[in-house]
Amino acid sequence: MFVRSPSALWTELDGQFMLMNIENGSYYEMAGIGGVIWQMLETPRSESDIVEAVLNRYQVEREQCARDVRAFLGKLVATHVVTEQPEAAGSTAHPAG
Repeated sequence: MFVRSPSALWTELDGQFMLMNIENGSYYEMAGIGGVIWQMLETPRSESDIVEAVLNRYQVEREQCARDVRAFLGKLVATHVVTEQPEAAGSTAHPAG
């Protein structure tokens, strides 16, 4: 699961997102698909959830989308504006009935 880091301050301005990592003072801008993904991360999301949302919004091949989303999330994690957390045990399990 991916979630915004508490050290990431951000604001939206004319459809672009301006982010700052308050731990190291790094500054980032996001627009387009990056902004869409940032908005999705308002709540914790799995990589597959993000890929599905992008596929539903844009015309792109699944494999290319998955690679691009993985690379983008990797950059967000590397810059410490997003953290990756393990999914809670049983969070995707369906109750036996």
